[in-house]
Amino acid sequence: MQDNNKDKRTFKPRVNKQDMEIPGCPKGVRVVNGNIDFALKVFKRKMKDSEVLEELKDRKEFIKPSAVKRRKMQLAVRADWQRRQHEN
Repeated sequence: MQDNNKDKRTFKPRVNKQDMEIPGCPKGVRVVNGNIDFALKVFKRKMKDSEVLEELKDRKEFIKPSAVKRRKMQLAVRADWQRRQHEN
């Protein structure tokens, strides 16, 4: 009985990321062989790597340059403190 199940399996060719590239469109993805799950995975990775979504979140509201500078300084102080804690 199990031999019949092996015959019913279909062969799906392996899809490379290079096959999904669209020339001239750095953030676009082509769906190959109806494999939309892999295309979505590649698209999400491209969006994450290009930091487009982070920029959109940052542009939602205006933050004064002094507030940005203050936040950057706070993060630097915190990172320095954490580094010193790990050294001891």
